[in-house]
Amino acid sequence: MQKTAIHGLESIAESLSRYDLSNTTRNRLGEIYHSCELSQVNTFKLLEQYGITPLVNEQVNQMNIGDLSEYYDLILRDWAWDTTENPSTENQNALKRVISQIDALNIKPKKILVLGAGAGRLSWDIHSRVKPEISVALDSHPLMLSISDWLIRQQQPIALGEFKIFPQIGFQSGQVHTLTPPADPENLRERWFGLGGNIWHMPIQAGSFDMIITPWLVDVTGGDVRDLIGVVSNLLAPGGHWINTGPLLFTRHIPVQIKYNAPEVKEFLALSGFKLATENVQVSDHLVSPIEARGRTEQIWTFTACKSETPDASSVDGVIVPWLVMHHLPVPPSNYSTKDKHPLIGTILSLIDGKRSINDICAEIAGRIPEGITVKDAVVTLLGQVIAEESDNT
Repeated sequence: MQKTAIHGLESIAESLSRYDLSNTTRNRLGEIYHSCELSQVNTFKLLEQYGITPLVNEQVNQMNIGDLSEYYDLILRDWAWDTTENPSTENQNALKRVISQIDALNIKPKKILVLGAGAGRLSWDIHSRVKPEISVALDSHPLMLSISDWLIRQQQPIALGEFKIFPQIGFQSGQVHTLTPPADPENLRERWFGLGGNIWHMPIQAGSFDMIITPWLVDVTGGDVRDLIGVVSNLLAPGGHWINTGPLLFTRHIPVQIKYNAPEVKEFLALSGFKLATENVQVSDHLVSPIEARGRTEQIWTFTACKSETPDASSVDGVIVPWLVMHHLPVPPSNYSTKDKHPLIGTILSLIDGKRSINDICAEIAGRIPEGITVKDAVVTLLGQVIAEESDNT
């Protein structure tokens, strides 16, 4: 990424040295160069502050640079576009959506975890408004984490540039923003913490939080929403609340089979022992820059689900047993049997102890599945056949 940024600046600098440019073109390129150079210098200085240095990685070198920098506008949206002089409604509306859910519950959460916290603005706004005992803002993006800690915990400003690839009539080509720390007269930042982590390998003990918030996350994890529900359920204390807010805008890399709609997600919640408390749908502006005429709107689904104090999965039409759909649920012990006598089948059935889930069983037998076969598909198919045979015999 650093090499690509340097190459981009060198290319613009070379163009600026040419003799066949008008002053108008030179001024446009100059604005872009200044914005890019400032962002590059300050970004890598910030990462160095946190001990993050770029390393050569061949896999990353094969990626499109857009894949690595697509979240840059989220930083600007959080901390640059919303100013006293030019207030933006995006951050205000995002906060209102979450606070309205909390107010409807009539509770005061003590420990809040925000998964996919990005550059930290929403997690901070919630923290400073609700004032819980602790807030943890988790994200996997090192620049996002560094920015949020620098502004919130360290209370230090940083200047970043912005430029638009497509010319906008009546708008400048580039602009320098000074991102300023949020006001914190009560020193609430001492109870706000940024945490780097992958949601599929969480560095957090089970049941640690009484509220989990997932802003714009369920459709961008790269995995199955059913597995995300399992992660949330594991981290949430019994009786705790999960607030989700964002679109169902799954990436193009996700198979259509797991691009679930809202009714499907609500069925998964019910099967996992969650009770839907409230929900609403709004259409809202998204990533509307003050130096761009273009913009977009998104449909945002916000809901609150309460985790049952005791395991209590609801029935869903067409689902024989909840654990066969929700793979984090324990498989209850029974006298499972099948006509197929393959030794691997016996191994899988022997692992059923009332505690292990399909996910747990998959982890234990992963090395025994022939190459080319997906472990979970094999286990689900086998157990599905077992349940189907039992149903046929009753």
